[in-house]
Amino acid sequence: MKSKYIISTDGAKIAYNVSGKGFPLVLVHGMGSNKEMWINRGWVEIFEKYFTVITIDIRGNGESDKSYNSNFYSINNILNDIDSVVKECGFSEYNYFGHSYGATIGLQLCKHNKQIKRIVCAGTTFGNIFFKEIVPKWIKEYENFSLRKENNTLNELNLSKEDLEWLEKTDLELTISEFKAWNNWEGIEAKEIKTNLAVYSGTKDNPQVLENLNVNESEIKKNNIDFKIFEDLDHVDLVGKVNIVSPWVLEFLLR
Repeated sequence: MKSKYIISTDGAKIAYNVSGKGFPLVLVHGMGSNKEMWINRGWVEIFEKYFTVITIDIRGNGESDKSYNSNFYSINNILNDIDSVVKECGFSEYNYFGHSYGATIGLQLCKHNKQIKRIVCAGTTFGNIFFKEIVPKWIKEYENFSLRKENNTLNELNLSKEDLEWLEKTDLELTISEFKAWNNWEGIEAKEIKTNLAVYSGTKDNPQVLENLNVNESEIKKNNIDFKIFEDLDHVDLVGKVNIVSPWVLEFLLR
């Protein structure tokens, strides 16, 4: 599928694809992934029977523009990117489905965008713990990785071959820039949600995600947020095991 592009409000080029027909559904990938993920795993084929499916490369990923300036990745810029793509496709209101980073953006949309009708978030957390406690640790960790990469000492770390290969091929400074932007984001509490929202995870998801959802479970249910923990699914499986997850996601979106 040939990509389309828009120039967002700050001049950044944002890549996206469109297929299907009907009410628009925006799909947003996780960190380090891209819009092709939704095609390759079969989600687009499922959704385009019911929706105009819009897949977006979030800035810093895929074919969209990138920057080492952390301000480039502000939540306002990202929300403007999504609005600009939706408007370019001829719509104002839309549904949304995001995984991981895309799910974290989805919670922000719940608070800041009144054009949202339904949102599905896979593998994210409520509140500020992620932004203010976990992300600073990631920044320090990746700054250490970057320094070791520069000094050719990554192999001194007790990491798997796969992890070392990933660190070698990844632009760590770009990743750190995104992390620093996240450190300035403000988390969304379950009690703030006024949008039709569905949140799900898996029993093998990241421990921080599961702990956060367990702590917030009563508030989630109190605010009528659809909620499910799938057995034996890890963070990647939340969008990888399409045959298991898609019936629940689709039922919510078509409700």
